[in-house]
Amino acid sequence: MTEYYPPQPYPAPPYRQRPTGITLLAILNILIGIALILVALATFMAISMVDDPVFHEALVDANTPEWFMEQVPILLGTIGIFSMVFGTLALIVSFGFFKGKGWSWYLAIAYGFLTVTVTIISTLISGGIMEFLTLGISIVIPILIIVYLFQPHVKAWFSL
Repeated sequence: MTEYYPPQPYPAPPYRQRPTGITLLAILNILIGIALILVALATFMAISMVDDPVFHEALVDANTPEWFMEQVPILLGTIGIFSMVFGTLALIVSFGFFKGKGWSWYLAIAYGFLTVTVTIISTLISGGIMEFLTLGISIVIPILIIVYLFQPHVKAWFSL
């Protein structure tokens, strides 16, 4: 006679623990995202003040060239849009970090490389000595984050 074995319950899935570094990066991304969105809102509000005579007079008193004064709304709008996009991206990445979503890992890698690229371009455009001195720090931090994201235990959190 054959013996009867009752069906066994499925084993519980292994518990994945979020690395502490990922938690810190998620919190940092939330703070950066909020700050960038506030910068975007401030620049959009500044655009509405461009036609204000006091603002126009302040630019004239600062010996601002006329061609630059005409481009201020475009410049502020561009800064506002980039700040809003990067701020929203930072908040989305932080959500994915908390949940261990694989897409957030890819997004964070792209965000890191984009940050390095924008930092280099802005430093080359501004060309100030202080920008060149801080360029190393401004690039090292995103590169360290990218290297951290490639660690095996971190990739395991994102199921990669």
